[in-house]
Order: sequence, then C-alpha cells, then structure tokens
Amino acid sequence: MKNIFYLFQTGILFLFSISLPAQDMRLYMPREIRQAYENGTRSYDGRPGKNYWHNTADYTLDVTVHPDTRALDGSGKVVYHNNSPEELKTLVLRLYQDAFRNGNVRDYDVGPNDINSGTVIRKLAINGEAYDMENTQKVSRQGTNLVVQLSAPLMPGGKLDLEIDWSIAIPEANIRMGMYDSTTFFIAYFYPQVAVYDDIFGWDRLSYTLRTEFYNNLGNFDVTIHAPESFTIWSTGILENAEEVYPTEIYKRYEQAQGALETVHVLTAEELFAENGYKNLSGTWHYVAKDVSDFAFGISDHFAWDAVSQDVSGRKVLVSTAFPADKAKRFAEVTAITQKAMKHMSVDAPGIAYPYPRFTTFIGSDGGGMEYPMMACNAGPSMGVTIHELFHTYFPMYVRTNEKRWAWMDEGWADYITDWVIDRYFEGNEDPIFNNFTNGIQAMQGSFSDLPLITSSQFTDNSNYGYTAYPLPAYIYGVLHHHLGDELFLKCYREYINRWAQKSPTPYDFFFTFENVSGQDLAWLWKPWFFEFGYPDVAIESYKKGKLVVRNKGNRPAPLTLKIVYADGKEESMIQPASVWKSAGTYEFSVPDYKNAKSLVVNEQVADINELDNYHPSPKELYQKLSLASDLTGAYKVVEYPVELTISQKNGMLFLSLPAAGLATYLVPMTGSTSFETLDGGAKIHFLQTDGKTVSLEMEAMGESVTANKN
Repeated sequence: MKNIFYLFQTGILFLFSISLPAQDMRLYMPREIRQAYENGTRSYDGRPGKNYWHNTADYTLDVTVHPDTRALDGSGKVVYHNNSPEELKTLVLRLYQDAFRNGNVRDYDVGPNDINSGTVIRKLAINGEAYDMENTQKVSRQGTNLVVQLSAPLMPGGKLDLEIDWSIAIPEANIRMGMYDSTTFFIAYFYPQVAVYDDIFGWDRLSYTLRTEFYNNLGNFDVTIHAPESFTIWSTGILENAEEVYPTEIYKRYEQAQGALETVHVLTAEELFAENGYKNLSGTWHYVAKDVSDFAFGISDHFAWDAVSQDVSGRKVLVSTAFPADKAKRFAEVTAITQKAMKHMSVDAPGIAYPYPRFTTFIGSDGGGMEYPMMACNAGPSMGVTIHELFHTYFPMYVRTNEKRWAWMDEGWADYITDWVIDRYFEGNEDPIFNNFTNGIQAMQGSFSDLPLITSSQFTDNSNYGYTAYPLPAYIYGVLHHHLGDELFLKCYREYINRWAQKSPTPYDFFFTFENVSGQDLAWLWKPWFFEFGYPDVAIESYKKGKLVVRNKGNRPAPLTLKIVYADGKEESMIQPASVWKSAGTYEFSVPDYKNAKSLVVNEQVADINELDNYHPSPKELYQKLSLASDLTGAYKVVEYPVELTISQKNGMLFLSLPAAGLATYLVPMTGSTSFETLDGGAKIHFLQTDGKTVSLEMEAMGESVTANKN
C-alpha cells in the first residue's frame, strides 16, 4: 500500500508539474506575463492569483479654470499606497499635457497655438521634502512622464505623501479634451497622475502620444473646482455642495431628476439666454468620487442640462446630458437613450449592474466620443456613440484593462456590446451580430498591417490602430459568442467581469476565464485570431446532387453560412459555428429541394479573403451569360453626399470602389444586365439608362438609397 500511495502521489505531482508548461505550449506567453503566473499574481484558471496586488492613489485637488485665457491652475495632495511586495526607489508621474510640449512625439498634428511648455510644475514635495525641478539627478522628464528618484525607498505596504502645484494651457485641439468653443471646455488629463506600477511591467513608462488611452490606478478623488459663476460644471463623482451652487429652481429640478422616470429639463435655454444672463450661486464646485480610475469635467456658460433617474439593483443612478442650449431639439433623445441602454447593460448584456452613482454625457467634441469614469464627451446625438461611451464604464473603468498595451480589451468590447444592445433591445433583432463587423475587417485581413492582436498596441500606428482596437476584436467576440450561445457566453463574460472588477486583467486572464467557466479548450480560436498571422478563407469545393462540400483554406476559423436562392425567388439560410473547423478541413451541407435551387453562396456576410470562390454558379459563369453595356464603367458622383464612386472591370467582372465608405468589392449579377449586388449582399446597384446610354445608378444599402450621376 505504501508503494502504491507513493506512485500515486508521484504521478499527481508529475501531472501538476507539466500543467503549467502546457499552458505555454498551447498559447505563446511573453516572459513578463509568464513571470506573473510563476509569482502567483495570476492563475491559469483565469482568476486573480493568491498573490495579486495593485497599488492605489488618493487625490485631493483644488483647481481654477480661467476660460478667458484657456488656463488651468492646480494644487494637489496625493497619497500613494505601495501594495506591491517590492521596494520602490522611483516614482513616475504622468504629465499628459506634455504631449503638447515643444519637441515631444505626437501621433496627430496639432495647431501651433497648442505647442507650449507642457505642464508647468511650480512645486513638488514628497513626504515633506521639496524637489528642485532643475535637479536632473533627482527629477527628469521622459516624454510625458516625470521620473522622480526617491530619497528613501517606498517600502512594501507603505505610503508616500505627494504635494504638487502646476499649471496647464487648455488645448484648442479636440483630442479627448480641450476647447470646444470660446466658453466651453472639456477638462481631462489635466492633473499630474501617478503612473501604474503593476506585476507585469513594473512602472508604466509609455508616453502619451495622443493615441493610446487608459491604464490607471484605482483611487479616490476629492476635487474642488473654481470657475466664474456664469459657468456650470458637470463632473466625475457626486457634487457635495449642490444646494450652495445651484439657484433654487435649478436645485429643485436637480433633486427631482434623481427620482424621475421621465427626462427633467434641469437647466433650459430660456434661463441661459435670459435678459440678465444666468449665474450660479457660487463658482466653487466640490466633487467626490470613490473607487474610480480617473477624473474629468465639462464646463460651459451656454449648455443646457437634461437628467433622469435609472434604477440599478435598488440604487438610483442620475443620468444627465449637457449640450449646447441652442441645439436642444437635436439632443432631445440622448438622455432617454442613455437611460434605456444603462438598464439593458445592467440586466441583459453584459448583465452587470452599472457600478457608479452618476453618468453624464457632455456633448461638445468634434468627432466620436471619449470616456471617463461617470463621464463621456461626445460629438453628437448618435445612438451608437452614446451607448459605446456608456459601455466604457465597464471597460476600462470598472475592469481596469491596459488600453496602452491591448486596446482591443476595451474598445472591441465597447463596439460589440453596443451593437448587441442596439440590435436586441432597441431594434428587436435576434440574429448573430458578428457579421456587423465584417466590412470593418474585410480589406485588412491577411495584409502586412494585420498584426496578431497579442501585439502591444504601442506598436500599431494610424494605419492599423483603429482596425486592431475596434472591428477586429468585435468580430472575434461575435464568433466566440455564436460558438458558445447566449447563455454560456454571458455566464463566461459576467464571471470575467466579476473576477476582474477594479483589477487589471491581461489577455490571458480573459482567455483562461472563458475556458475555465465554459469547460472548453478554446485554443482553436485564440491561437489563429490572437497569436498568428493569417486570414479566414472558405471555398466551395464541389456540388453534386444536393451535396455541397465547403473547404476551409484559411487558418482563422469563422462561422459557416449558406444561402440558397430557389427558382421561385424564395431563400433559405443555414449556419454553423466556427468550431466546425476545429478538426475538419471540409464541411458538407445537404441542400433541401436541390433540384429547384437556383444559386448558392457561402459566407456571404462573413469575413473571407477570397469571396469569388464562395458562389455556385460562380460570378464568372453568371457574367458569361450577360451582355454588358460598355459604358457601365466610369466615375459616378453621389447626389446626396459629397463623394464619388467608381465602377471598373476586373477579371471580366464589374468592380465597385467607394473609398469614402471603405468599400471595394466585385459586383454579382442579379437580374438582367443592369442590376447587381455586392459580394456580401449588403448593397444593390441598379444602372439607369436613357436612350441606350448609362447616365446614373441607384445604390441601396442599409435601408438607404442614393443616386449617383455618371461624370
């Protein structure tokens, strides 16, 4: 018995010893991340390890905004807690506005008025010791970071007290923050911020170059903001002195909105544009925010304010929209859209209660939107942007992903959940949504710029950052969702959020959590889409007596769809998850009523590097039956928009190019010789002729029709 027990014990130890390297063999793991698993801060089941830690910083800030000069002066006290097991001999501070410092690297062009001295530090003291900003042995600027050599190490479990006074110029450029008009500003990235020190990279020393965004510590903020009394401020956190700031009627509506089910017009255009103007009771605003990763605020003297309440797990969340008062009708629905989206995000997708007491959409940006804890600064009333920025509350605010390294860990989710919420809960569409992102990735698949997603975002540029951060991961999440189904996908996703709430996961924590909760080895999906170069590509191999054989020629698995069009015009669709390619190279469909099938197409709206071999009969065969007018090709000017499209001939087929929409695709004949559709079926083209000459075309796509006249 003793020998048997010894052999059993030895076998168990052997199996355990090979389990960790097996993870490395299955998915490539850089040494920085492997070290975290060896140190026990991460675990292979996807949970935070028993030794997980993160450092925190608490800020008490007092800032004054000078709208007339675009200046901000601030003083702050910061308590930084070292929860790591290591002595810290340096402290790294982020000076975001040094992105505008003369000589620093920027990924976007800015106007000459924004090139300046960056963040001006008037005072820096740590634990009561003043630091001379001219002493480069103790203090040095490196990109947008200020690196301070500590006089005494910050020990594990210890804390330091930082005092700092600074000034910045509010930029005219609207890159995530800045001046939106002469008396409207969105203020973010404005205070010296302690950089993240983590278990993977140590100090985060990546500079802010105006492209990559968040990776912040968790902390508490106590912020006092001073501004002229004619200006109203909306901010991260809860306003502690509302009764001292708002005039009586505004305060009453503010209180009413916190329990209202319908939108309340808290501050109106009539009040803002009254003969005597509008003033608050005070120009001092005191906001407090707990357990958040950043702080931002918007300020204007001519913004109206709508608000409503949304119940979230028994809590009342105040949902607000601040917008130009002279455009109130344009933004009338934003508050209600945000309210409804918050409800469905809290209950349905992702099904995690919105975690904070406030959310405000401040509308002033020139393009897109930008997220901050409890805040978003958006360009306009678009439902997509409104919901996208609201979702960012979950990633990277609540789950503090490192967007500097893996932007897809939050932007991809924001794109995916936005489309899911809109499709399911605003439009009532139950179909899978991975194909919503096909057009966004089709042209890039298999190209030089199509880098494996595990590549750190710092190594992408303006040619592929958007692709790798937004549509590509959203597409993959859709493929994963379709494979797992609603119930299991949501179970995995919710557990991932709950495990890593207020913590900082890496891609591997995401991979391992989904595998752990689903009980499935998903390396067949992770490896080709996140770690390898490649592309999705299927092709019809044969079709005989109703048996359609499809071959997978690519390495990136995608769902397999089949559309059958019958002679009487009826259509039938079939779909298989991407997992059909886990072990097999071919898949066989049985086509019902195949004798009456007129045409077949596989993966019509699924990413595929070569779409021409997905048709039966093939497009070339269809073209051979046509007599095309010679004047179909040429340039066409769209009437409704200031864009131009081109019809050309390639390989004996018509080819549509619409650069403004990122559209470049062959056209497949529909009926006759003047009606065609794009390969993905997403757009239909009808050529119009007069006296036998082609003079224009009509294009139908996404429920919209446009006309283009031939040049």
